[in-house]
Amino acid sequence: MNIWRRVARTILRAILGLLFRIRLNGAVPASGPYLLIANHQGWADAFLLIALLPAEPRIHFIADRTATMTVWWKRTLLRSLGVVVPVARDGTSERGAMAAALRLLAQGDVVAIFPEGRVARTEICDLAPFARGVGYLALKAGVPVLPVWLQGTAELYLGRALTARVGDLVPAPMGPVTKETTRQVAAYLHDALARLALPWAEPIGPRRLRWLTHLF
Repeated sequence: MNIWRRVARTILRAILGLLFRIRLNGAVPASGPYLLIANHQGWADAFLLIALLPAEPRIHFIADRTATMTVWWKRTLLRSLGVVVPVARDGTSERGAMAAALRLLAQGDVVAIFPEGRVARTEICDLAPFARGVGYLALKAGVPVLPVWLQGTAELYLGRALTARVGDLVPAPMGPVTKETTRQVAAYLHDALARLALPWAEPIGPRRLRWLTHLF
């Protein structure tokens, strides 16, 4: 990891730690490669994972190009961290993004994906069905998969508890890469992540700086 990325990650962790109460429950693998899957509730999800996970192996996110690259300062921050594999929702860059993700996994890095394909924006325990792409990536790369349940990121305010709950590493799926097998693997990974969900009760108390929810 180059010096600037290390500094940027340290600054990010300090800022999140100052604004919120961030915590990691569970242990992450000491080395890669592996595919990380998580639920998606708000803009802070990826930043929380960057802040809480070890600096090595390096983590990269498959992310919507429109959502991540349109605002100049958000684009600058993400490029500084060097963590985004952008995908255009019109389908034009999906093949290239998959190829880039496979190269990153082949060199021992971590690739993270929010396989629901949308942002829930609410603290719910029900996951939307996973897109087949996560099954394709897991089968094609032949790497284990780490499910991580994120909690607290749907609504943000000063002092909010943001938690990443790490599950057991799912062994690398095996089999031919077909439409049916990618669908089956995606469904299996969906259930592995869903089992990490805990019942949610919204905390009672003051909610200062609630505008943080819509910062991005």
